[in-house]
Amino acid sequence: MKTARMLVILVLALGLVSEVANADFTFGTPINLGPTVNSSSDDFGTDISPDGLSHYFSSGRPGGSGGYDLWVTKRITVFDPWGQPVNLGPTVNSSAWDSCPSISADGLSLFFESKRPGGSGDDDIWVTSRPTPDGDWGPPVNLGPTVNSSAWDSCPDISADGLSLYFCSYRPGGSGSCDLWVVTRATVSDPWGQPVNLGPTVNSSTFDYGPGISADGLCLFFFSTWPEFKWTGDDDIWVTTRASTSAPWREPVNLGPTVNSSVRDFAPETSRDGCMLYFTSNRPGGGGGWDLWQVSISPVVDFNGDGIVDDADMCIMVDYWGTEEPLCDIGPMPWGDGIVDIQDMLVLTESLKEEKVDVDADAIYKEMCDLYTLAVETGDIDLYVANYTDDGVQMPPDGPNRIGSEQIRAAIEPALTQFNVECPIYPQEAKVIGNWAFGRCDWSLSLTPKEGGPTTTFDGKSTDVLKRQADGSWKFYISCWNYNGPPIVEE
Repeated sequence: MKTARMLVILVLALGLVSEVANADFTFGTPINLGPTVNSSSDDFGTDISPDGLSHYFSSGRPGGSGGYDLWVTKRITVFDPWGQPVNLGPTVNSSAWDSCPSISADGLSLFFESKRPGGSGDDDIWVTSRPTPDGDWGPPVNLGPTVNSSAWDSCPDISADGLSLYFCSYRPGGSGSCDLWVVTRATVSDPWGQPVNLGPTVNSSTFDYGPGISADGLCLFFFSTWPEFKWTGDDDIWVTTRASTSAPWREPVNLGPTVNSSVRDFAPETSRDGCMLYFTSNRPGGGGGWDLWQVSISPVVDFNGDGIVDDADMCIMVDYWGTEEPLCDIGPMPWGDGIVDIQDMLVLTESLKEEKVDVDADAIYKEMCDLYTLAVETGDIDLYVANYTDDGVQMPPDGPNRIGSEQIRAAIEPALTQFNVECPIYPQEAKVIGNWAFGRCDWSLSLTPKEGGPTTTFDGKSTDVLKRQADGSWKFYISCWNYNGPPIVEE
């Protein structure tokens, strides 16, 4: 297990210096999007563009073409406030009901529901397209009788790959009055296939609406009037998860009173990174009837529950490395991806408190690289070994790992006794987190036999993990390098 920890922390270093949906995740406090976005009319049915800079929604505010219209509000960066909403105009909106937009990942297709003429039944699903993300939207096209029925078909949500379209429908063949369905296609150029009901595990005997599929396809949020598990509201938001995009959906879970209120909470949609849930509610604190709200989603990273995210939590994750342990499966989305790996470690490191050190990361790393270079070029084996912790590890390419100072000494001594060595090192990046430092460098190695002969030169990159000692000094804990050139044969 100790070796496994070393390997994992090395992988962490690689991530730091470069830059089954099971996890526990929590919600923050719901926040109203405010009077710039919301109006005194109904504002509902939201979706966010992949870059997080455009927010599409439905509204009954004045200035539109009909009862409810499609609008968009934009912002310059994800840290800026939303601007004034703009109506998508008469090319897209009709004099009828147009609502529940869903933007494709490439920003070129906008799916929505509409009561306009030309459909198959009550409400139908339509799509409008544009040639570029900055282009004008074209005339909407009905998805046709394969997707739409003579019943009410609504709330479309397109998957990130554009190959699955989730929606709700009152058509026959479901579990209740209104069910969740999905229709798929082989490529974005192919026609949609026959709709498939999500089945009784997901759908209830009453009403299930408004699917919102996460970008990774592993979480499906929706709202429902499930009588067996509902809170005090008219509609509550629920989530169902699955281990992979080919696995079955699990039984839905109510998001609870942090998100759901005693009134209507519906039309959920996540941001592309899964860190924000947007939804509609008529709870107090809004500007009108239905308002747009948002609530943050965060993974639980304090694995041992001691109130501090620190090295102890890192070690817990390492212990479960490569498993499906839900406790540590926290990335890249807050609900995980079914395996504890580098994605989860990167999320954890973002939560680690960076402690102050008496020298900065660049200085720490440069000093260690300089000592390493000095030891190699002077052939000082004792100095070379002293740069490592007693349980340090070397990980060369095309060779076995050298674990501990004894193995490191045995591996490096032949090279330093048989060759004149030049090994300039060029530190590139470094980072300190608590008692750990992570760095990467470029290096060049020239070996000239002491008995005479041609010089062999290698160059490559190294990734290193340093550990702070009790006296405040630093030593290499793991050193991993690769090189360009022929394989080196271990003696």
